[in-house]
Amino acid sequence: MSTRNKAIILAVKQGSMSTRAAAQQFNVSQRWVKELLSRYVREGQTAFQPRSKRPKTTPNRTPEPIRERIKELREHLTQQGLDAGPETIATHLANENLYVPAKSTIHRILRTQGLVTDNPKKRPKSSYTRFQAEQPNQLWQSDFTHCRLADNTDVEILNFLDDHSRYLLSITAYKRVTGRNVVTQFENTTHEHGRPQSMLTDNGLVYTTRLTNFTRGIEPAKNLFEKTLQKWDIKQINGKPGHPQTQGKIERFHRTLKQWLTRQKPAHTIAELNTQLTHFQTIYSTLRPHKGAGRKPPIHAYQARPKATPQPLPQNEYRVRTDKVDKFGKLTIRYDGKLRHLGMGVAYRGHKIRMLIDNADITVIDTKTGEILKQFEIDPNKNYQGL
Repeated sequence: MSTRNKAIILAVKQGSMSTRAAAQQFNVSQRWVKELLSRYVREGQTAFQPRSKRPKTTPNRTPEPIRERIKELREHLTQQGLDAGPETIATHLANENLYVPAKSTIHRILRTQGLVTDNPKKRPKSSYTRFQAEQPNQLWQSDFTHCRLADNTDVEILNFLDDHSRYLLSITAYKRVTGRNVVTQFENTTHEHGRPQSMLTDNGLVYTTRLTNFTRGIEPAKNLFEKTLQKWDIKQINGKPGHPQTQGKIERFHRTLKQWLTRQKPAHTIAELNTQLTHFQTIYSTLRPHKGAGRKPPIHAYQARPKATPQPLPQNEYRVRTDKVDKFGKLTIRYDGKLRHLGMGVAYRGHKIRMLIDNADITVIDTKTGEILKQFEIDPNKNYQGL
């Protein structure tokens, strides 16, 4: 109790001041004076002790059973090597027909229990530009990642993922992923799920030869995967070198896969690992809720819409040309019947280069080092092509 409140009580009890006079004297309400006197009668001298300002009840506090279930889900999902963030926990609570607090509340509960640590330096998700195919099979992504067996042998895991739904179409481990492995697994996947309209990969040699032999000015021959895509009218898309964000979905998938594998008993053979991967494929595609699929398992989104199919592709203009950057820092190329200017920058004027021309995609290479200097995608509505 404050010194002033103590003075109010003493003024009435020992100074024979009326409650009305005390209220006027201390500039408080008469009702408050009566409350202080009532408290003094009930508690005696302890009424003078400071009181906590914490409310007696917290009607908005998450019920204790829900707080316990949040903790249990966090620990269980983490132990399984699966995503255990607030949104995933909220989905599991909803699936169990339990009360679902706000995502921020779940995060605070986890933080209070020491189960999460805030990372203020992490780049906000809202800062990323996102792309998602409109239909299943409109765009597939493929890549491979590394894993180690129980004896520390390094093996490679090849994946095919549907961009629209995040549905894991196929996943297989090999001692080393070869071009033949890629084509065989791709063909098997199309037999089960149909052919995609387009295919996104990085520039690995198992996927494309488009960046090879530049320093000699030789037009690279297509590999088996490129020929297969071309034969089936499947558009091939290759990410920019050094820009893994282009394949952000499959890169994120690899983190999820490795997180799950660290919670499993290490496989002794590739066959044993492939058995584990088949089990993971079932969990990832049919059981695990996915944010990118509306917090439902990817199979729901994959089956919800008609699948896209390949469309006839235009004949590729695929050639290599040697040139030199002019004094204004530009290159000139004819595209769609018009001269187009490519802005290299004055820092490159006089630089000898080679251009790989693949329809509207132009890759500029240093003739001496083979380094990729710039990449352009020609906009047919513009004569000057900046970066």
